[in-house]
Amino acid sequence: MKLKIYLFAFLTFITFTTIAQDFHGGVLGGLAASEISGDRLQGPNKAGIYVGAFVYRYISELSSFQMELNFIQKGSRENPDSANNYQSYLLRLNYIELPVHYRYDFAERGTLEAGLSLGVLIHNYEEANGYEWTSGPEFRRTDLSFNIGAFYSLTERLRINVRYSNSIMAVRPHSQGQTYRWNKGQYNEVLSFVLFYEL
Repeated sequence: MKLKIYLFAFLTFITFTTIAQDFHGGVLGGLAASEISGDRLQGPNKAGIYVGAFVYRYISELSSFQMELNFIQKGSRENPDSANNYQSYLLRLNYIELPVHYRYDFAERGTLEAGLSLGVLIHNYEEANGYEWTSGPEFRRTDLSFNIGAFYSLTERLRINVRYSNSIMAVRPHSQGQTYRWNKGQYNEVLSFVLFYEL
C-alpha cells in the first residue's frame, strides 16, 4: 500500500512539472555517501542510491525555489580489517525525502542552494559481524535535515549537484539514552553527487 502511495505522489509530481506555468522540472539520479554521526565510526563510508524528481520556479532574475521528491539510501558501514580486529557493521536506512531549497545563480553556470528536507523512513536494516541486529534503540520515522549545496551546468538541460546534508534532530537515541548538550543521539550525515536533467 505504501509503495502505491509513493508511486502516485511521484507521478503527480512529474505531471505537475510539465503542466504548471512558469515551472520547470525533471528527473535526478546519483549517489549518496553517508554516515551516522554518533556511532563512533569514521565516514562517510556507506554508498547509496539517490533518485527522484524536481520542480523549480524563478522568483527573480537570479533567485528561485526548488522542491524535490526523492528516494535516498543512507546509513553506515564498517568493513573488517586488521585495524578493527576484523569486525564488521552495516546499517541501511531507506528514506522518501522532500527537500525545499532556495537557489541563487551566482555565475552563468553556477548556482548555490540551501534549505530543509523532510524524510520518512520506509525501511531499515542493521547487522553486526554478519548477523542481524535488532536489540538497539528504534529509529524515528521522520528525519528533518538542513542542506547546502551547489550546481554546475554541464549543458542547457544537464547539471551536476554536490550537496551536504545533516539531520537537525537525532534520528535515533544513543544505546544507553545518554545526551550531552547538543548531542541528543545519532544523526544522518550525507554527501551526495547527483545529476539533474530538465525535461
